[in-house]
Amino acid sequence: MVISVSRQMVAKRSSTKHGAPPGGHILCKVCGDKASGFHYGVFSCEGCKGFFRRTIRQNITYKPCDNPKGCLIMRISRNRCQFCRLQKCLTVGMSHESVRLGRCPKKDRPSSANFFVLPQNQSGAVDVDKQVKNEQMVLCIHDAFKSASKEFDRVSKDVAPVEMEVISTQEESKNIYLRYLPTMVRCISTFAKEIPQFLDISLEDQRVLIKSCLLEMAVLHDSTHVHLTDGVWVDEKLKFHMETEALSNLGLMGTVFRNFHDVVSKIRKFELTDVEMSLVCAIVLLCPDREGLKTRKMLENLETDLCMALKCQLLLNHGEGVLLLARIINMLVDLRTISTKYLEEILNAQVDMGSTKG
Repeated sequence: MVISVSRQMVAKRSSTKHGAPPGGHILCKVCGDKASGFHYGVFSCEGCKGFFRRTIRQNITYKPCDNPKGCLIMRISRNRCQFCRLQKCLTVGMSHESVRLGRCPKKDRPSSANFFVLPQNQSGAVDVDKQVKNEQMVLCIHDAFKSASKEFDRVSKDVAPVEMEVISTQEESKNIYLRYLPTMVRCISTFAKEIPQFLDISLEDQRVLIKSCLLEMAVLHDSTHVHLTDGVWVDEKLKFHMETEALSNLGLMGTVFRNFHDVVSKIRKFELTDVEMSLVCAIVLLCPDREGLKTRKMLENLETDLCMALKCQLLLNHGEGVLLLARIINMLVDLRTISTKYLEEILNAQVDMGSTKG
């Protein structure tokens, strides 16, 4: 299994057992900016502290958000939707009753693993321009992920049968090739083309990246919607289900889905948010160690930024960014193993069946 040097460095850095790295910060639980202290029961920045204080003291009611999943609250986006910002304040535990302004109870004191190094300039201060650039990248990737999910839903409605199909033979599994892989290609292409950094590389390298990540992205995407219950794989979007006991009868497809099942189960346990999943997908898509790539250095730097952005989100949303990032990296290694072993065979089977059908 090949892992890029930058990913190994991030994994090694994340596993340190000693104190916070030089210049480490506690992040605002609401927007991820540098926290100024313990305010209203949580670590928060001056901006979110002031916003919460004004809202509570003036008893302000904000217009509900039109986004059913809510808005992503970050430093550069926290003023765009006051309703979602207040909901985030409440979700992370801000409360007017927590009057010990600036005093942190012992049980709430952060461990060294909760410190995060925000980008710094040469003088050692937080590099605001770099921070803004990184947050813009995260917002863009999150939007691209949402667009890709909508595209998958749209295409799957066109190719899926009316009734749920039970896949139990190799002959039946051929239909999966013909609708599953092309739908995933559309989904990945939509995701990729809305990421500016992807468009900055050559068309040849774009094709390499999309082809190389096909199976890995399929597993990640499946983890967001398939049902795994009582030994049955149910895909309600593409309208098929398979019993794990029958996978041995499906030849190559059955072997691949058996591996899918194990990894999807691991991903589900992480309970990743949409933005975390979007960053994991971006790490897989923009991987600098794909065979045949000509653009590497830019992708290596980008991968480091993506891994650090993911670690930041894991710290904010789960409180265990170091440990969870290490588990995610191990999961990506498992995904790469599956892809390396089966991708070419899967694609060749797709080409063969496509030609015989025509």
